[in-house]
Amino acid sequence: MSGSTTRPNFLVAGAARSGTTALVEGLRNHPRVFVTQPKEPHYFALHGQVVDFRGPGDAATINRVAVPDYAGYLELYPAEHDYLALGDGSVSTLYYAKSAVPEILRINPEMRLVVILRDPVDRAYSGYQYLRARGFEPHEDFMAALDDEPNRIRDNWHHLWHYTAMSHYAEGLETLREGLGHDRVGVWFYDDLARDADATISSVLRFLAVPEHRDETSGIAHVNVSGTPRLAPLTRAIQWATTIEPLRQLVKKSTSFGFREFVRRHSLRPSTVPAAARARLEPLFVDDLRQVAELVGDTVPTPAWLHPRG
Repeated sequence: MSGSTTRPNFLVAGAARSGTTALVEGLRNHPRVFVTQPKEPHYFALHGQVVDFRGPGDAATINRVAVPDYAGYLELYPAEHDYLALGDGSVSTLYYAKSAVPEILRINPEMRLVVILRDPVDRAYSGYQYLRARGFEPHEDFMAALDDEPNRIRDNWHHLWHYTAMSHYAEGLETLREGLGHDRVGVWFYDDLARDADATISSVLRFLAVPEHRDETSGIAHVNVSGTPRLAPLTRAIQWATTIEPLRQLVKKSTSFGFREFVRRHSLRPSTVPAAARARLEPLFVDDLRQVAELVGDTVPTPAWLHPRG
């Protein structure tokens, strides 16, 4: 179809570190699905703002790639196309749902939102490992980083630094569903994506009213993984390349997404949440998860972590 302005009709809204990159890449591989570059323009969370987060690395990452301008955001989409589904994958949409909903309705009141959730403790630890591996997280100890979270929020470090706050899902999910309608906000789980990416992506495509296509996943389930660095020199080289924009763009143009993920994945050693951290964090999410479970209801199978005891 054609038109002077193309508007998105779906968003992968979060949660962060819950498999959104794998999901987006699976959708992007479908010939009738368009996802923006960058994947996360953060428009609906940050629209109309001057993006000036102050955490380590924020200037080279979110401050640089965010697109808070209305015209600039719509220019990310092709004017001439035959796509059935067009959208972005900004995890900030769920976290800043109150800000996002009015702008979503303004741009497209028929928008469909895809939300994918993960065990909140695992999600928080994955966020910490991700920023640590990129050389931004200053604390070697996860517990110390947790202690510092209120200061980071106060000092305007961007949302990925909000390890426990971003693991509370109920308010954002309720806001999205109340604003857009329950039938327009679908919920999936990281556990299912990790276990069977094909089935999860197929389910999302059905939600978006896009016919299935055999090659949509291409083995991309385990992308954007987290862990502790295996080789410090390689990790430092990846960190350095991230901060040099011309080099970063050259690498993106000359290598495939799969190759870059292969290198990054094999530079990290998987690790689990320390027992003391899990014991500290799990009680923080009990009430929130009960609310999420009520919002989701019995419409889809849910993982055990969504039903905590106590």
